[in-house]
Amino acid sequence: MSATGKIDPRNPPQWIKAMIERAAGTDGLHVRVEARRTAGAGSARIVALGAGTFAAPLPEGWSFHRGPPYEGRIRPNEGYDIHFCIDSHEDADAAAGGEALMRYAGEPEFKDKVTTPSEILNDFLISIPGKDAPGRDIVWKCVEPFRGTHVRELVFRCPLVNEELVEHRAAIACAIGEWMGLGRFSPEPTALDRVAHSATLERANFQNTILMRVPRGWKVEDTSEADEVRKLYAVDHREKRETIWVTSQLFDLPEYDDARIPQAVMARFADAAWHRTGDKKAWLSRQREELDDGDLLFTAVSEEEERGSPLRRITWTRWAVRDDVMIMALFHLVTSKEFVDDPEHIERAATMDREVRNAILMKPPA
Repeated sequence: MSATGKIDPRNPPQWIKAMIERAAGTDGLHVRVEARRTAGAGSARIVALGAGTFAAPLPEGWSFHRGPPYEGRIRPNEGYDIHFCIDSHEDADAAAGGEALMRYAGEPEFKDKVTTPSEILNDFLISIPGKDAPGRDIVWKCVEPFRGTHVRELVFRCPLVNEELVEHRAAIACAIGEWMGLGRFSPEPTALDRVAHSATLERANFQNTILMRVPRGWKVEDTSEADEVRKLYAVDHREKRETIWVTSQLFDLPEYDDARIPQAVMARFADAAWHRTGDKKAWLSRQREELDDGDLLFTAVSEEEERGSPLRRITWTRWAVRDDVMIMALFHLVTSKEFVDDPEHIERAATMDREVRNAILMKPPA
């Protein structure tokens, strides 16, 4: 299985099983034939994009190449590249299917061609360059309003980098369109939906390891020294009332055959850190818990002084295993003590707690 999401190939969800069965029973062009063979073999390779937000059978001979979150490329066995990017937005107006949906057809290839929301809703969009094709892209786009609250968008591009691709651009457009038709968006909310851009929150990428929403309009700054491998980020309130600090550490894990082994290693590291920090500091409150995905989360509140100014610090430490790497992610919300009883801060602390829990932790691309 090639995937960017958490879909267990040994026990895939029902919607994935239905998708494979549908591919196995479909006749058609090359891409469908290959998908049928793959599914019929009983060990279908599924490519899951955007933390399992969109999934499709990966035909035999095709390869998946991970890029920055959530981008990458898929290479059919003919050797050309299909670049993709996938995203999710909290946008109830657009999710209702009205005129607001038009902002999701803003690519130059579609801007003057797509004129009504129904064109977006009926099928995926496709743009095939004409006489000026060399150097341009074939573009496919899927837009899915989801549950009245979100809009998901998936874009594929095939750069026409040589005369052979230009000559066969219509066939390429058809083949990839057929393959896209075999895919499905998840019927359930995914991790990407939980970090969707919204009117008040925007997703920040912290060193390709942490994807988390922060208040829109706050300044994100790398405060690390140039030679530091792991970066420390500050996210500052516009009026300097409070600052969010974010950093992470990565630890290589030994090879293992039993999935329980890395979880046990993580638990041992986390226990040691819990007891070590507990002995060194007086905490106003402190708790630990296991999240639904098996990650561990420590939450602590303390008071301190910096340059004579009293501060309140809420610290979240989240431990995770991703492939052969253990991640320790640290989040701090530091607030001037004079503002800790403000309703704005109280709401901000609750928002931060939710966003830390929903943050996507991942092994950075090689």
